Amino acid sequence: MMFKKTTFAVVLLFALAHAHALADELIGFSDVTVEDGAIISLRYEGVEYVVADGDLLLGTTTRWYVQGGNEVLWEEGTPTPAVTVAGTSSVKAGDVGSKGDNFLFTLNGGTNISSIDGIDFQQTIFPFLTNTFFHFERGGNDTGTWQAINADGSLGAVVPFTAANVYENTGVNVNGQNAFGVVFKTDKPVMGVRITASGHDTFSISTPVPDQISAAFPSPEDGSTDASRDATLSWMPGIHAATHNVYLSTSWEDANDASGADPRGAEVGAGLDVNAVDVGRLDFGQTYFWRVDEVNAAPDSTVFKGAVWSFMVEPFSIPISNITATASSSFGASGPEKTIDGSGLVDDLHGTSAADMWISGGIPATLEYAFDKVYKLHELWVWNSNQLIEAFVGFGAKDVVIEHSLDGENWTVLNGVGPLAQAPGADGYVHNTTIDFGGAAARHVRVTVNSVQGIAPQASLSELRFFYIPTVATRPSPESGASDVSPQVTLSWGRDGREAGRHEIYLGTDAADLPLVGSVNESSFDTSASDLQLGQTYHWRVDEVNDAMDPSVWSSDTWSFTTAGTILIDDMESYQDVEFLEIWATWIDGFDDPSNGALVGADPAIGDFAPETGIVHGGSQSLSIWFDNGAAAFSEATRTFDQTQDWSRSGVQTLALSFLRGADNTGNGQLYVKINGTQVVYQEDGAGLPPGWDVWTQWRIDLSALGADLTRVRSLTVGVEGAGAKGVLYVDDIQLDGDPAGTGSQQVVTWFEAESGTITAPLEIFSDDPTASGGQYIGTADGSGDSNSNPPADGVATYSITVPEDGVYRLAFRVVITGGSNSFWVRIPGMATNTGNHASGWVRFNDIQDGDAWHWDEVHSNDDSNQIVDFTLSAGTHTLEIARREDGTLLDAIAIVK
Repeated sequence: MMFKKTTFAVVLLFALAHAHALADELIGFSDVTVEDGAIISLRYEGVEYVVADGDLLLGTTTRWYVQGGNEVLWEEGTPTPAVTVAGTSSVKAGDVGSKGDNFLFTLNGGTNISSIDGIDFQQTIFPFLTNTFFHFERGGNDTGTWQAINADGSLGAVVPFTAANVYENTGVNVNGQNAFGVVFKTDKPVMGVRITASGHDTFSISTPVPDQISAAFPSPEDGSTDASRDATLSWMPGIHAATHNVYLSTSWEDANDASGADPRGAEVGAGLDVNAVDVGRLDFGQTYFWRVDEVNAAPDSTVFKGAVWSFMVEPFSIPISNITATASSSFGASGPEKTIDGSGLVDDLHGTSAADMWISGGIPATLEYAFDKVYKLHELWVWNSNQLIEAFVGFGAKDVVIEHSLDGENWTVLNGVGPLAQAPGADGYVHNTTIDFGGAAARHVRVTVNSVQGIAPQASLSELRFFYIPTVATRPSPESGASDVSPQVTLSWGRDGREAGRHEIYLGTDAADLPLVGSVNESSFDTSASDLQLGQTYHWRVDEVNDAMDPSVWSSDTWSFTTAGTILIDDMESYQDVEFLEIWATWIDGFDDPSNGALVGADPAIGDFAPETGIVHGGSQSLSIWFDNGAAAFSEATRTFDQTQDWSRSGVQTLALSFLRGADNTGNGQLYVKINGTQVVYQEDGAGLPPGWDVWTQWRIDLSALGADLTRVRSLTVGVEGAGAKGVLYVDDIQLDGDPAGTGSQQVVTWFEAESGTITAPLEIFSDDPTASGGQYIGTADGSGDSNSNPPADGVATYSITVPEDGVYRLAFRVVITGGSNSFWVRIPGMATNTGNHASGWVRFNDIQDGDAWHWDEVHSNDDSNQIVDFTLSAGTHTLEIARREDGTLLDAIAIVK
């Protein structure tokens, strides 16, 4: 009997030290064990990791380049982005998208590496939180930066690196260059790592979060300076902890020395069976110290004393930063902007240079300050004129009138403003006047100086700083301007407006006319009732409302986000060949069902039930369904969703999945999909598939025509029926979208044999290869000459092609490459293309994918970074011409693809 079984060896890394978290850092390592040219293990911090046993795990790596200032993902199958860095981006052998050179790092029986020159950056994401990354790079000669990718998708601190100070030579030779390694260590569990280094060739593997004994990874973060006064203390518990003792104090000594026997007034809770605790409202601007002791279960009940962490609570008020200053008069270059630009201040201590101060043209004089919006003002700090002669001449303002206004027209005098204090006229001047605004709402403030501290005929001020009480919601999630946001997004904001009684949410597509969509008491809003649509930009704001206050409403900024164009159902990237994460544990096949002839896995015939990694549509994994309908009635794999899904929302119209048939499939297998048991059958293209066609096809299913209840989708099935059908079906990137026609479908409009056209010498028809379609193919014999610089007048194959409708089409050639010759000239006279081409107008179809067996490659332009050529064709008949360029390049069949 055959069993699906996977083991996963977890290595204990280390216990976290009772100390402040270290910054993200790079660490060299050595002791790499190599057998038969492959790394099989390495030793790090005294622990040996055996790569093939799963102690180190592969993540999903994506490669990015910057073009025109925009980040662009280099997807599988697209041309090499040679535009990233001039003269680079040269593809290594076997490089396609995120796959790359085989650096001979063995992992779970396979070899994996990701490598290409000239990419601006790459990101590796792991399906678990991790804090130790191992990287290998060919040559160890690049310079750049590392950044952790946090669990929320944000980036950690930049950690620069140079080739000279981090890499260790592993001794593994890769095409003449040795592979070098380095460890990137993060100070908290993160989901991945970004490496930015143009030309970097790197491969990433990682370890799970270490098992720790003491509490770790506190929230608020240790050393944070802007924690919410309503913060909940939380932490990652130790692996053996049964309960937790928590201490909190404004004294480090009390937080450190407190115990059950002597709590020192710091005990928050003892014997807690949760890893989060609400300590109530904290004091503004106060620094707190806290500690979590982990207590083992009985009978030993060992207490592991935790580290003392600290955080500072948010201040009561915040300086206003966006201010415009004007004055009734100014002397020379000492204008009113000097009072708000921080000039002369070092650590809030002012100097004595008159150039850093405002000086009026006379007395009385008026300063007016306009803010970017209405604020609830708390107080004003004043640094008076502080010239060295201040004690003798007295330029500093003394008797002032301060007024505030909402509109700049109607003013209210602020009562209780006494004479301003005089400055010392010496360096290191601390502000010595604080004026209380009492929470007045204002967008404008006016300061009128009626007298000065001495005999000076002019008034002067060094700096004014306005503080406001934060009354509006801030820190939106998703961040304003975010794209690719799920239409099921929950809107939230990280900080409520002070004194808010409730939160009113305004959401819509017109920023100037947002409707009220709900009112909540918590700091988040479920948008499900709004049924957000795919591919739509939305604007939203939060009004903080307190009916007992005046004013009673404070509006946040208006934020925006754009929803994703698709909803991902399954891209097969989350599965691992470890217990509970296997792909066959989600996509249930016919392993225990004789009526179902399907088995899921890379190659069940040899017991490999892992996800397919060699044949993928996107990312690094796909679902392979091996079907055999010799004895079974059908072959199918079914995913049952943990929670029912509603496919009737967000403008969803289409279920799309990409599939690829195995090259050796036999029988007339019929592909089908079932949604909640309702079956829809794939309709083959009228032209059928050309021989050996190995191009992924996107099947787009019109859900409106399905006749099934889409509000509660419980299961999705992919299968093949047809007696005697046998082979493999690869499935990837299953998603929902709102475009019934779609742009991802690839339909073979027609195909024909290469020998069917008009062939002129030295092109000729050959009949010596039985693996060629129809037994014949065309090409030029070795030694018959090349035509590299310009298209030739002879050696041309001409075909008449017909397309049924106006549109954009591509050409695919079934080719064999021999002796390094790998190019043709191609054109459809008079037809426009999306690419830059040879000066003659012909497409220089160079760098055809190598291969000594017949395989398909799409026509691309060597004059435009090998970008695939889109031909814009009108409905009707056109002429296709293919000319010789390098002898020995052979052509078997041609497909017209829409």
